[in-house]
Amino acid sequence: MSKRKNQFSEKAGLGFGTKNFNKQTRFLNKNGSVNVKRLDGDFLGRIDFYHSLITMKWRNFVLLVLSCYFITNLFFAALYYWAGTEHFGNLAGVDEPQKFIELFFFSAQTLTTVGYGYIYPKSTLVSAIAAVESMTGLLAFAIATGVLYGKFSRPQTHVRYSKHCLISPYENITGFMFRIANTTQNELIETEVKVTLTMNDLKTQERLFLQLPLEIDKIGFMPLSWTIVHPINEDSPIYNFTKQDFINAEAEFIIMFKAINDTYSQNVYSRTSYKANEIIMNAKFKPLKRTQRGNKITIDLRKLNEIEQFND
Repeated sequence: MSKRKNQFSEKAGLGFGTKNFNKQTRFLNKNGSVNVKRLDGDFLGRIDFYHSLITMKWRNFVLLVLSCYFITNLFFAALYYWAGTEHFGNLAGVDEPQKFIELFFFSAQTLTTVGYGYIYPKSTLVSAIAAVESMTGLLAFAIATGVLYGKFSRPQTHVRYSKHCLISPYENITGFMFRIANTTQNELIETEVKVTLTMNDLKTQERLFLQLPLEIDKIGFMPLSWTIVHPINEDSPIYNFTKQDFINAEAEFIIMFKAINDTYSQNVYSRTSYKANEIIMNAKFKPLKRTQRGNKITIDLRKLNEIEQFND
């Protein structure tokens, strides 16, 4: 181990330190986020609303916007009702629930500055509340529009990783490998992958970070799938490792992907990791079906995770 450590460790500082944690801890989550929570005593200083909104899933973002819209109108409708329904003109509700519903829709018209004018305020108090609400609506929709544009314009990789990584026969030896593919119709150019192995040195109890040499670590285009391979020869730090060896060493393979998105002409990044329990020994990926339709080549990425197990 010491010879291999000297050979690889000088290339692989990732900033995670050398401390060991329990076996369930991973440095990178499957979605690529760093599994570290920073505490500095300043709760408000740690809140980054813009980052949270930009990185939020579209479904959650839409639900958040609709929820805020409904709650805001409900709040101002309650204020109008508290101020007194007699201070509104053309309020046609015959009972209190109907009046509140009408005030809710009056709030929606004021918040969005639509202002149909059918219901109107007749006192200074409700006019002041409506003025505050209209200003709130202008600011809120300006922020929502900016976040919406940011989510649309934010370049993303849309890289899909195979569910498992494999230890497979490779040429006359074996290789550590996984498979990736671009799931969108835009092109990723100058694509580059780095694989870093982090594991516990059982003799020194030191956490090692070793950058693994790859068969091919950079390609010009990625129109099809790409199987990334680390040849496991005698110089490899995982030479002759069994599945139990990976588990005992608490191994984690950290994958870092970089490319240029030709639609935005910007660098895009993607990350993920594989833990020891996500390694499948003595297996290979099944070839993805490629067909020709007209003058185009099609590839079925739904089979990206399919593997074929070898008999022991």
